[in-house]
Amino acid sequence: MKYTKKVLSNGLTVIEVPSHDANSVVVDFFVKTGSRSETAKENGISHFLEHFLFKGTKKYPSALAISSLIDSIGGEMNANTGKEHTQFYIKAASNHLPLIFEVLTDMIQNPLLDAGELEREKGVIVEEINMYKDTPMYEIDNILEQIMWPKDVLGRDIAGTKETVTKFTTAMFRDYINCHYQTPNMILGVSGKYSQAILNKLIAKHWQFRGVIARSASDEAIYLQKKIASAALAMTGLWEKAKDKQSSPRLKLQFKQTEQAHLSIGFKGFAYGDKRNAAQSVLSAILGGGMSSRLFIEVREKRGLAYYVRAGGSSYQDTGVFNIGSGVQVGKIQEAIKVIGSELNKIKTELVGEKELQKAKDYIKGKSTLALEDNQVRLDWFLEAAAFKPKITTPTQAFKKIDAVTAADIQKVARDLFQSKKMTLAIIGPYKSDKMFKNILSV
Repeated sequence: MKYTKKVLSNGLTVIEVPSHDANSVVVDFFVKTGSRSETAKENGISHFLEHFLFKGTKKYPSALAISSLIDSIGGEMNANTGKEHTQFYIKAASNHLPLIFEVLTDMIQNPLLDAGELEREKGVIVEEINMYKDTPMYEIDNILEQIMWPKDVLGRDIAGTKETVTKFTTAMFRDYINCHYQTPNMILGVSGKYSQAILNKLIAKHWQFRGVIARSASDEAIYLQKKIASAALAMTGLWEKAKDKQSSPRLKLQFKQTEQAHLSIGFKGFAYGDKRNAAQSVLSAILGGGMSSRLFIEVREKRGLAYYVRAGGSSYQDTGVFNIGSGVQVGKIQEAIKVIGSELNKIKTELVGEKELQKAKDYIKGKSTLALEDNQVRLDWFLEAAAFKPKITTPTQAFKKIDAVTAADIQKVARDLFQSKKMTLAIIGPYKSDKMFKNILSV
């Protein structure tokens, strides 16, 4: 899989992943800022801005104007926000590249940020927060991260809170854009089938000569205050380094009258670029990859304790998290936790057999290969690497690292991760006391 990367004189990174056998093209703006870049008062502003930029621009003055235009060509548009990024994209037939490029560019460069739209969207965001609060399967991971990083920005909810969201002003959005939506902190990605000559003209017209956005004196003061308050500076994006030093297991129980209990067990993991990540991926596949994984077999198939059980790791710029999540029978949650703990201990003490090891590697490569047939997934692979990893590796290069993982590597990574003093357990369910869970907080 071929890609190209270049950095314009204004600092904007451009990633191209051409696919000549496709008939569509996707244009994507990846901004290296998310909830981790926010002050306490700004909590949720990155996610809100993900919505707000679709509400009208200088050229397309309303949400309807934008959506009607994209609908008229059968295109797809969306956005997402994480702890460390915000992403906007439009996908359409390849001949519509100029249109979707210009729409996205106008959204980034010339958003209206209308005060009336802001007030209306506050209600939408609050209802989105309510939806997740009412959905334990999703909310459980928010609770887990709150207790894993209780005093760090990483522990905050990406969507913010009702209190912060309802206090946002247009001035706050402009300050945030001026601080974080600078060209050195952004990546323009294009994937699929497109004319190179047309793309080059579009970049030159809209971005080549666009300098870093000038900040007013007040903007600069805000920027400097954030810089001083931050423990680290990543490129031009500001984010505070995680400081939490966990030395004993943690437990958080949230009472909710549910028919199914939801649990998430978390361990602090590895940052982007950590050499152990390949082994962690194979470990994830062995424990929770598919319907023949260890946890699926032991928790669901053999004992019927849960409907779903999953395991996996994710990285941030300076840390990571490995978590196991499950929705279990209310009366058998203790048994489920003990079974999960037993499997974590087993993989620490017994080497994985060669057959199971190879199956896990093939599972990862097979699933990745299928996913990478989608132009958006291909582009995401390279955007994430360009934004946060020491260097970009192609899928073929990544697969070689997976193939090189040994049983001893997996055992070492399991021992590094699964330590009782680093364990955090979050539970949502109809339990009024956490005493019944404290004696099983060990692996």
